[in-house]
Amino acid sequence: MRRSFLLIMFVILSLALAACGDDDTPSNGNTSSESQFGLFDWDRDPDTIIVRLDAQPNQENPAFQLNSIPPCTLWGDGRVVWTTRNETGAEEVLEARIDEVTMRTFLEDIINRGFYGWEDELIPPSSVDPMVETITVSLYDEVRTIRRYGVWPQSGFTNILEQCQNLSEAPVRVLPDAGWVSVYEVPRDTLVPSWIWPMNAPFSLRELAENGEARWIEGPLATEIWLNAREGRDNTQVVERDGSAYQIAIVVPTISRDAALPPSETETPDAES
Repeated sequence: MRRSFLLIMFVILSLALAACGDDDTPSNGNTSSESQFGLFDWDRDPDTIIVRLDAQPNQENPAFQLNSIPPCTLWGDGRVVWTTRNETGAEEVLEARIDEVTMRTFLEDIINRGFYGWEDELIPPSSVDPMVETITVSLYDEVRTIRRYGVWPQSGFTNILEQCQNLSEAPVRVLPDAGWVSVYEVPRDTLVPSWIWPMNAPFSLRELAENGEARWIEGPLATEIWLNAREGRDNTQVVERDGSAYQIAIVVPTISRDAALPPSETETPDAES
């Protein structure tokens, strides 16, 4: 009798412990948000940058700086934009969308590499125009950016960038037909690559350069400016019919670095910003 009583008590105790264990499990059965990296999530806003890998020279001309696209950017809704080179050496900008499992795996890999223990490189190298590489991650209610001149722990920038550029196997090529155009007058040089500004363009380059503003443009001309900028040359000139020469830049919302919204949603930005 005593043995039966002890057995019943053991069963009751086991059931109670099991019930307590069930209470610790999330009701939806999803435990992926808490792992060895601790509880983390990200802002799903499509306008929020979650990861950006960028590389910029310090001393390039304004048109080149505006035309350059960060090597890889991941937004909160899983949209990823990155750059690559085609067989001719021209830059191509690609875009895709990834699922949350792929995105979480990528973020965990960045954390696991030791990102939150890395520090800025404060002393630039002795080269004339060093390339500043940055990794920005927005997690844990914090936007953290690490800036270095090419020497990263565990070759972190190169490895994370390669992974970021291979998150999707089904990218599409970005060929925008609208954007903000800025113009900068330069001395005419017949030895550098050039192309002629069309006579039917909605404005003259001189007008835009003198006003110092960025102008919104739509249609095939915007795409032509974009493709010419992707050739990767920082000395290409656009020539007016009077022989004056300019360097031209186009920035595209949701693609380019710090691009303003279209004019229906914002005021015209200044070309120097």
